Amino acid sequence: MTAFHDTDDETTRTDPDLAAPWAYATAATRRLGVPDGIEQRLLHLRQRERISVPFEHDDGTLDVCEGYRVRHDGVRGSFLGPHRYYPALNGDDCAGLAAATTVSAAIADLPFGGAAGGVAVDPTALSRDERSRLTRSYARRIEGVDRGDDVLVPEVGTDRRTMARFADAVADDVDAPRTAAVAGKPPAIGGLREIDRAGGHGLAHVTREVLETDHDRPLSDATIAIYGTEACGVAAARLLEFRGGSVVAMSSDRVGLVAPDDGSGLDTNLVPSYLERPGALAEYDDGTVTGTENVLECDADALVLAAPATTITADNADGIRADLVVEGTVGAVTPDGQRALDERGIDVVPAVLATAGRPIAAHLEWIRTVGRDRMSDARVTNEFAYALTDAVEDVRDRRERCDLSWRAAAYSVGCSRVAAAHEVIR
Repeated sequence: MTAFHDTDDETTRTDPDLAAPWAYATAATRRLGVPDGIEQRLLHLRQRERISVPFEHDDGTLDVCEGYRVRHDGVRGSFLGPHRYYPALNGDDCAGLAAATTVSAAIADLPFGGAAGGVAVDPTALSRDERSRLTRSYARRIEGVDRGDDVLVPEVGTDRRTMARFADAVADDVDAPRTAAVAGKPPAIGGLREIDRAGGHGLAHVTREVLETDHDRPLSDATIAIYGTEACGVAAARLLEFRGGSVVAMSSDRVGLVAPDDGSGLDTNLVPSYLERPGALAEYDDGTVTGTENVLECDADALVLAAPATTITADNADGIRADLVVEGTVGAVTPDGQRALDERGIDVVPAVLATAGRPIAAHLEWIRTVGRDRMSDARVTNEFAYALTDAVEDVRDRRERCDLSWRAAAYSVGCSRVAAAHEVIR
């Protein structure tokens, strides 16, 4: 299965391989020698819902979409996880995302379990009012959220406004929205100003940590290729450039841009808007328009995979030239692709570590929402950075002590912490 068909202006991408977290978690629990009873808890879902989500279109017609909410493991705390609006979403995808979130939250040592959910719908085909009615319908139909068991965070196809509508829909009354049920909400109802960029900022932070400490490559001397112009990829590119890195290639799902050979790098403030409007690329003269495969195969110190799609497989892994691959979305690298990169000595930082910024930011917002700590924005920024650095160091330590890959070490850290929580309550 190839991740794309490369042309100068069109790419067909596959949906991410979201079954992979189960395989990695299974390998980790067996390597750790987790007791069978606890292993079974880790490798099975706590709850899986599939619901019909009716909503009214602006013209008065009724539509019904499939909705999902999957809860994996809540031994460490409330069920935290991404909320997606995506046409091809299904229950198996949500199960994989939920398992990955359990591991990611444990790597960051947060008091959360993993969950995921959403609706199989194309949000771009809906008006603002239609999205509102869809969100409220979904919120009223899933179980458990009114007990405070869930914390939803925005992801593919959802945003701050989605979270605000969700919070209001599960409110006891319209004047007191249950804002602790969501993170990533607008600051006006208790959200953090920077949380919508937390995924990208976390991705940039982890990339810099691994480049500088493990690859002995200062960010000021590093070149980075960014595959994917979704919000996470754009935020990561801009922060990496701001901190001194040189972004030498970027791509959307259809077309890419490669920087000139003069070492100047791309302007990350301009390039994303051009990539989203391929017809305007003729006006951009500070880079070379190219196919997306050339961005993947760019000769860079780090390749950041920020598109919500399977990107590296066994079929194209041989063309990767970066020394470091950072997986910015779960399932971006298939298990066969991982093995091919391992054989070539290319480090792959898995999404459960590289995207740990999202659950960390969600936790900081959750703390503020429930009134436990009214920390300032500056303190939030510092706490975010410290928590990410600790997560990377914990995985690095396990990797070095046990001679593991980044992925195996990350799952080992996460699964061991979840297993330990189960052990103490047995």
